[in-house]
Amino acid sequence: MKQRITFLLLFLVAINAFAQPKADIEVSYSEISFFENGKERNHKYHLLANSTQSKFFNPRSEEVDSMSSTPEGLANFKKTQESALQAMLAQGSIDVTKLPRKVESVYVLKSSADSIMTVYDLLDTDEPVYYTEPYSEMTWEIGDSTKTILGYECIRADTDYHGRHWTAWFTPEIPIQDGPWKFHGLPGLILEVRGTGGKYGYVADGIEKSEKIINGVYGAEQYEKRDRKAILRAKRAMRDNPMGHLKAKGINVEISPENLSKSSGTGDFIETDYR
Repeated sequence: MKQRITFLLLFLVAINAFAQPKADIEVSYSEISFFENGKERNHKYHLLANSTQSKFFNPRSEEVDSMSSTPEGLANFKKTQESALQAMLAQGSIDVTKLPRKVESVYVLKSSADSIMTVYDLLDTDEPVYYTEPYSEMTWEIGDSTKTILGYECIRADTDYHGRHWTAWFTPEIPIQDGPWKFHGLPGLILEVRGTGGKYGYVADGIEKSEKIINGVYGAEQYEKRDRKAILRAKRAMRDNPMGHLKAKGINVEISPENLSKSSGTGDFIETDYR
């Protein structure tokens, strides 16, 4: 009898080990950022989170990655793109922003149990990369100021992180120590965070209970592990010299002088400590 109970316990442990974690909440955030020409971007991200795990992602990008994760799905997705492009050509104008495509390539997966976050991104359209980072790189100073966001009383906290100073507002009313992008570690959910100067940030615009599965990243096995700063330096080089990057890949294109002069600009990435 004792052996049967032991076997049953081991069986249950094995099931739990392979069970996919479920979220307790789903939060939608509006991203605050600007193109180098000063034009504002406003992309949407979602955070699926429970007390120990979370996933931050752009829903449309995940949908595209899901469709492209099989040969059949990828072929159908390309047909959809071609059909949309042909329809635009028939109307006499092409708006790339309206084509079926990935909007943002970043995924951030956090595990408080391991004190590790994993960031997935694209160095180029055909070069998926990822890196890991310990929780210890982000520390906070909690203040006394408060304000209300989405009906929740929030407390101010500040941190210096990877080249920028950030001010966050978190609510202890939702005791999940997580937030948008890489932000985490406060005694409550972060509903708003902005960098000094206001050029980057995230603001929650919706919260609901959820039991969605916190799954991984589609095609994660295709991502190559790299160093975070090396990824940012490579992106900077591609932004500053797009023609050189394309020629290095064997793609010969002509870029007008006025467009080439706009390639560098004064903008920068959300993290600036790679320089």
